[in-house]
Amino acid sequence: HPAGFILVGTMNPEEGELRPQLLDRFGLCVDVEGIRDPDERVLIAERDAAFKRGDHEFTNEFAAADSNLSRALAEAIGRVRDVRLTAGHARLISSICVEAEVLGHRADVVIDHAARALAAYRRHGSPSREDIYDAATLALAHRARQPLRRDQDETTPAEHGEEQEGSQPTESETGDPQASESEATSEATTEQTASSSETGQQSAGADTGVTTGGSSGHESSPDALETFNLRRIDLPRQRRVRKQGGKRAASQTPDRRGRYVRAEPKEKVSDLAIDATVRAAAPLQRERGRRHGERLMLERQDLRQKVRERKVGNLIVFVVDASASMDAEQRMAATKGAILSLLQDAYVRRDRVAVVIFKNRTAEVVMRPTSSVSLARRRLERLSVGGTTPLTHGLMAGYKVVKTELLRDPTIRPLLVLISDGRGNISMFKEEPLVEAQKVAALIEAENIDALVIDSARDYSHLPSVQHLARVAPMYQTYAINACADLAERMGAHYYGLYDLSRDEIATAVERELGRGR
Repeated sequence: HPAGFILVGTMNPEEGELRPQLLDRFGLCVDVEGIRDPDERVLIAERDAAFKRGDHEFTNEFAAADSNLSRALAEAIGRVRDVRLTAGHARLISSICVEAEVLGHRADVVIDHAARALAAYRRHGSPSREDIYDAATLALAHRARQPLRRDQDETTPAEHGEEQEGSQPTESETGDPQASESEATSEATTEQTASSSETGQQSAGADTGVTTGGSSGHESSPDALETFNLRRIDLPRQRRVRKQGGKRAASQTPDRRGRYVRAEPKEKVSDLAIDATVRAAAPLQRERGRRHGERLMLERQDLRQKVRERKVGNLIVFVVDASASMDAEQRMAATKGAILSLLQDAYVRRDRVAVVIFKNRTAEVVMRPTSSVSLARRRLERLSVGGTTPLTHGLMAGYKVVKTELLRDPTIRPLLVLISDGRGNISMFKEEPLVEAQKVAALIEAENIDALVIDSARDYSHLPSVQHLARVAPMYQTYAINACADLAERMGAHYYGLYDLSRDEIATAVERELGRGR
């Protein structure tokens, strides 16, 4: 039926993402950031109080601005049908969407409509380059797999051989600098974990997703952020019963959806397997006194329940060490490459991936569960290294992400992937850091959370010189053991060395863990 309404919705990414199919139905998206300036926050509170009191002076102060805006919008609605979009404009819109690696064609249509509306509001007879890029910023915020670049095409639509009639000159050929700055700020903003409440401290970079790492930290070069060519991961069947579908391994489902694979006897049958029931009852018909031509004689013990299988998705939580030790031998670059490679596969299979980093004295969830490769790339590109190693904080943050997602959806298959050298040196519970980490590892094992440990350092614990140093200097005793291998054993996880893995072996390691199914 025809509908003439506009839906405006709000959401908090920390509460979970919408399905991509539903999210794509929203035409435009605006990122709203909290105000951090104390004076502005006080002003907001004062205005809210004045509005709730029904203060007429306060209302009149903004009445004129509201009236002018309302009149401008009404005039724009009347002009929008006269705004002309040229072939050059259409080509620019298309190239923007291709560059952003947008799936589907709804984004092109939305940018077309939004650019016309902006042009009408700004009294342009034809959309300017600025109008198109401003519209694209809103239309691609939730669709783009690559960040929008306003310098993508230096030629204006008029230079594509099309005339712009009635369009007003823009501030610059590259678009509105303020809008670009706002977009960059929006991309840098991340959802953070409440790890500070666990530690009583906040890291220096906790206000934004761009972690600072102190004076010793620095951002890794985006050029070093390369992905490996991992092969596709195909997983074996899992025996645990699941309720939700995905694209990963086959798993049993308790409802009537999914492929019927076999039958089994069950006390209460809700999905009758007729073929198996007949086969179970057939050998007993003579014994039950059935005569030729009579109906099949069934008893309760003959009934068989259908066992169905559906594909289920996975949740992969990367817990990444971002301390100063990760700066050695390009460990962080190698780690980022491995994560992005697995993310590419996760995107295709509609799995979700989260990233937790720990450094200085706390841990942050820099990326909550998502299937967006572009979002992960932006967050990883801005990830810096430096500071101490709060290993326990990182493990606890990763554990909490898994538990939270399991509460929301008990059907997911979680895998916690720890990438670290295992040398924790910051206490969380006022115990020896390594002992704390071992206890959290045991907790993860007790909760039946599948885990994988990738040691980012080279293992020198077996060398005679290291063993001798540990004997003569007690402060080096922890170096005489492989901390990551010990954590892996306590988590019931498989252990791998980052520098001992080829790109295929990394994929095989994740495949094996996701296929174990406890």
